[in-house]
Amino acid sequence: MVRLPSKGGAVDDLPDHDPYPPLAANSTLAQDSQPFGPGSFWYPVGPGRVCIYAPNSVLPCYTLVGPGGAPGGPALDPAAIAASVAERLTLSPGRIHTSPRATGLTGAAAWFWLDPAPRSEELTVSLAGETVTVTAEPSGVEWRFGDGMDLSGGPGRPYRPGPPPADAVLHVYETRCLPGDHGRNPYVLGSCGSTGYPLEAMVVWQISFSATGPIDASGTLPTRTTGVSTPYRVSEARGFLVAGGSR
Repeated sequence: MVRLPSKGGAVDDLPDHDPYPPLAANSTLAQDSQPFGPGSFWYPVGPGRVCIYAPNSVLPCYTLVGPGGAPGGPALDPAAIAASVAERLTLSPGRIHTSPRATGLTGAAAWFWLDPAPRSEELTVSLAGETVTVTAEPSGVEWRFGDGMDLSGGPGRPYRPGPPPADAVLHVYETRCLPGDHGRNPYVLGSCGSTGYPLEAMVVWQISFSATGPIDASGTLPTRTTGVSTPYRVSEARGFLVAGGSR
């Protein structure tokens, strides 16, 4: 306990812990947008009072004080809260699957798809009476086949016999790329790696938010891109002239 004299001369007992200790508004901590590391942020709880938020944590609150000693601090900003919440989304691109699975063949179409396919993600946080929901939607996939060719499309479709559906992702390699070719075979492309072509799928996410409470707001946040990669080997079929009679 802290004992402080009152105006009448009596002594008052006060808790030794101030739930809102003063913090200079221009301090390093107050200026840090992620004061408790990635995923953390500041949120207001009253005039001049702010708290730190981090997932699964109980963190302190402060009274922001300016140069004149008067409480200061940011107003409730749903967009800023949404931007911090968006950093916690996983935005999983899935895994690349191929057919042929192990090694492609030059001149023949190879199929590519993501499984599990990227799907929409949503996260909601409630702070100081404000509820903010952030939603991320996959808007497209950029396929980079490693031989200099790219394709903008969707997550693709698993291989099946017969004519390919319109949303299938196919690519025809013209040049082989096998382990051991890199740096030894002068006829392979410079992009051919030591384990095959560097096959990549980059997923673009459109992110939006809505907020209800003291402030009703909605809007969009900057798009984000997440990716996955895997090496893909490509062999070649060769024809040979063989001496002998015809049959």
